[in-house]
Amino acid sequence: MSKNIDFISNPKESFWKFTTPLLLLTLFEAGYSFVDVFWVSQMNAESFFAIGVAIPLVTLIISFGKSIGIGTNSIMSRELGENDFKDTYNSILHGIVSCIIIGILIILSTFFLDDILTFMGATSSMELSMQYLLPIFYCSFIFIFANFFASTLQAEGNSKLPTILLILTNVLNLILDPIFIFVLGWGVSGVSYATILSSAITAFYLLYWYLSGKSEVVLNFKFFKIGIVYDIFIVAIPNFLTDSLWCVTMLFFNKLLIEQLGQIGILLYSTASRIESILISPQKAFGRALVSVCGHLYGANRFDELEDLYHYILKIAILIAIITTVAFFFIRDYGFALFSITSAPISVFYIALAGIIIIPFNEISVISEKMLDGMGKSYHSLVLTIGIIIYEIGIASLLAPIFKQGVCVLLAILIGEVTFGIIYYILLKYIFKKHGHEMPLINHNNS
Repeated sequence: MSKNIDFISNPKESFWKFTTPLLLLTLFEAGYSFVDVFWVSQMNAESFFAIGVAIPLVTLIISFGKSIGIGTNSIMSRELGENDFKDTYNSILHGIVSCIIIGILIILSTFFLDDILTFMGATSSMELSMQYLLPIFYCSFIFIFANFFASTLQAEGNSKLPTILLILTNVLNLILDPIFIFVLGWGVSGVSYATILSSAITAFYLLYWYLSGKSEVVLNFKFFKIGIVYDIFIVAIPNFLTDSLWCVTMLFFNKLLIEQLGQIGILLYSTASRIESILISPQKAFGRALVSVCGHLYGANRFDELEDLYHYILKIAILIAIITTVAFFFIRDYGFALFSITSAPISVFYIALAGIIIIPFNEISVISEKMLDGMGKSYHSLVLTIGIIIYEIGIASLLAPIFKQGVCVLLAILIGEVTFGIIYYILLKYIFKKHGHEMPLINHNNS
């Protein structure tokens, strides 16, 4: 792996070399997401509401590619740490086949899309939501493979190319959004077409990168051997189910907010989520890098250094979270006003105040989760995610008759994130203590 980063010799230094481009990418992605929704909010409240309701389904599509990519990344990283190149080639091939199958299933699901939207409570915005979702569902392969190949390339220690491509993709999307929405008059559909066209650049170029032999991982089906797909999905399925369950939670909260606040509830929740994506950008970069770095260290049996890296990154992530959330608290009104939300100053105040507590504890959960992904122990995260979702939905349901105006949702998220941030930390400490002197192995019996 001479051309890319060596994660094993000096993990902390390598982590920062690998993370720096990803920090730029996640900050840009968050900024892009912010501007993208800004353009949507300038159309009308109905369009903004329709897209806000549909976002969980788009998140699921993207999650397929990311989850399979993370699963493939995890096993590739561990195999590269063991210098096992043939199994590495086999891993990515199984990931590609999995992506193709998932893409076909997503396209077939369009036959039930109107029923799904009805279940989600999007009856009043059905037509607009369908205009937004159908093009994305039909072109789901683009989003799946763009995220998949970005993750597998990172397993090799190459974070620069995915960063450059994704930034170019987002720049193009920002340029096309106002053109498609306002100049061509395509409205909500224009948002979809702009996203599809710009994302296609990343997907097709990364495919070309592998097919042309520029990657250090060979893409040739002569290395395909049935069996390793199980190892990929040990990580991929918990990741996808985690995202899926969070989408279910979003649907539940959306319904509750509509009941208590009407459309403004969805607009507040959607806007807060976009603002949060900017505040947690460093967390996303650290998480993406940790999957690769931890995989290499775990495959090389450097377990003590994994624990050291965990505490090192955790301290930095929490410090950054506190600084950014406190800073945002003082400029909260300007941030929400960009999305034409100026009629709920009290709600905005409490959302920003709660964020100072929620986001630092969320840092603990996410950093811990990505450490587990890198070690191939994602099932722990799945179990905890199921627990936190039941916990938060239960709290929101109990508090709904008492706390109105969406406060029950905010309190549920606050209590849930604090509780499970602590639980995640205790779990990682237990794993490090129990397995610190054991010899982790990858099972290749079926490879």
